[in-house]
Amino acid sequence: MGYDTRGFFGVNWKALHRDDLQKAPTRTLSMTRLGEGLLEVADPPVKALFIYASNPIASVPHQTKIRRGLARPDLFTVVVEHFRTDTVDYADIVLPTTMQLEHADVQISYGHLYISWNEPAVAAPGECLPTTEIFRRLGRRLGLDVPCLYDSDEELARQLLDSDHPSLRGITFDILRKQGWMRLAVPEPFVPFAEDFPTPSGKLEFYTARMSDAGLDPLAGYTPPYEAAQRGTPLAARYPLALIAGADHYFLNSVFANVPAQTRRSGLPTIRVHPDDAAARQLDSGGEARVFNDRGAFVALVEVSLRVRPGVVASTKGRWPGRSKDNANVNATVDERDSDMGGGAVFHDNRVEVERV
Repeated sequence: MGYDTRGFFGVNWKALHRDDLQKAPTRTLSMTRLGEGLLEVADPPVKALFIYASNPIASVPHQTKIRRGLARPDLFTVVVEHFRTDTVDYADIVLPTTMQLEHADVQISYGHLYISWNEPAVAAPGECLPTTEIFRRLGRRLGLDVPCLYDSDEELARQLLDSDHPSLRGITFDILRKQGWMRLAVPEPFVPFAEDFPTPSGKLEFYTARMSDAGLDPLAGYTPPYEAAQRGTPLAARYPLALIAGADHYFLNSVFANVPAQTRRSGLPTIRVHPDDAAARQLDSGGEARVFNDRGAFVALVEVSLRVRPGVVASTKGRWPGRSKDNANVNATVDERDSDMGGGAVFHDNRVEVERV
């Protein structure tokens, strides 16, 4: 997250989130535990699922469990998409949506200090609609009598930029739309923590009471992973290899994984294995292997390599399962547990075994 600059953009998120419209507490389910939400939550059970800007079959842990959940005959699933993804295969209704060149948007950045206006370059084809318009039409069909739900994209953009934060000084919707992009009103060069840090003490806090308030160790340290660090346990004996699945150089998570040029550059799904582990399993470079645990399995080409250490195997994330030989990717083996900090997914805390196909 060293390149994440979103925190420097002082836009008016509250104007878009509108938490004030929530009159009563609502149940919250975790996307990274979608299989649990669809199969185990029962009071009441999930009966409808609306998916947009996501391809959970490819990108969410415990893939086999999610498939079982999405296959429920009593689940009504709507998917908003550009392409026929693996998730679309489970949809009752598919709503076509616009791409970046076809709709208006304000864009903050992930890695620099410029805010930009995305002016539509071409008309949307067919019945494709921006996601914002899809929600406006859904609101009307539901009879929701809340005027702000029907604000236009321009109105939403103006609300987002209506902020007294110093970073947006001089940045208005009209100027941004005319110029196309503007740098945040921060010094150049920008050294954000030269004077202090955004903490109660104003210092970089190695020890912080806020961690204690969250039920975590207030002193920064190392917490071993739950699965990968196990030694001498039944789990480690059954699945002796720790699987790490980093980003693919040619995909962005699961985006672009259906583009022929990118899939050619990326090559076939591959599992890198240390020579010692390969020899013990009679694995050779160029051969196929099955990577598995109790949660699921996927097939990949073997690359015997010193780039991984003994006891560790490595692959990449983001592939569409339906474009693989066995209709699965690495997330078939990943658990849907929560991380101890932030409640994120545990994509890299994963024990497996590898066998020759």
